[in-house]
Amino acid sequence: MNEPKNYASVELNDVWKIYKNKDNVIPALSRINCSFKECSFNIIHGPSGCGKSTLIRIIGLVETPSLGEVLIKCENTSDQPQKIRNSIIRDEIGMVFQGSNLIQTLNAVENLTLPMWSSDNKKAEDLLKKVGFNDYNKFPNEMSLEEEQRVCIARAMVNNHSIILLDEPSGALHSKEADQIMELLLDLNRSEGLTIILTTNNNKLFQFDYNLFEMVDGTILKK
Repeated sequence: MNEPKNYASVELNDVWKIYKNKDNVIPALSRINCSFKECSFNIIHGPSGCGKSTLIRIIGLVETPSLGEVLIKCENTSDQPQKIRNSIIRDEIGMVFQGSNLIQTLNAVENLTLPMWSSDNKKAEDLLKKVGFNDYNKFPNEMSLEEEQRVCIARAMVNNHSIILLDEPSGALHSKEADQIMELLLDLNRSEGLTIILTTNNNKLFQFDYNLFEMVDGTILKK
C-alpha cells in the first residue's frame, strides 16, 4: 500500500456495534468517528462500561462492527473475510489485554518465541531487555503484575507490529507501577515509531503526553 505521509494508521468511520438480547437492542458503540495517526500515542479515556474494551476489540479486528468502516493503514477491513483480517492482525497489530494471558508453563522467552513467525531466542531476549525485563527464565507465576505487563508488551512486538493496542494496561497496578508502564510505552512510541492506542479510566494518566479521546456511553466526544 502507498500511504500518504502522516496518514492514519487506524481510522473509524461511523462505526456502530449493536448487540441483541431477545427483543432488546443494545448499542455498545454508536457513531464512532476518529482516527489515530501513524507513530502517535493515544489514550481512550472513560468510565467502566462505556465501551472502551469493545472499541479496542473492533480496532484489533477481533470483532466486526455492526455498521461502519474500520481502516487499517488505509485498507478497509470491514467487509474483508476473516482470513484477510487475520493476516492484517498477524502483520500489523499487537494486543495487550487486561489479563496477561501468558502461558503459565512457559518462561518469559518461551512466551515470546511461541507467537513468532520464526522462533528466535535472541530476538526475544532483546525485546525483553527493551521493556526492562532481564529475568528471561522466569515463569508467569513468579512475576509481579508489572513484570507480566512488561512481558506482554514485549510479546505484542514480536512480529514487528506497527500498531500496539492495550486494554487497561495499568488497571491492576499501583500508581508508581502504572507510571512506569506508561513511561515505557511513551519511550517505545518514540524509539520504535509505534502507533499506540490504549484505554484507561485512570484520571492520573492525564499528565502524560498523548492524544486524548474521551468516551462516554459508547461514543467518543469531540476533542
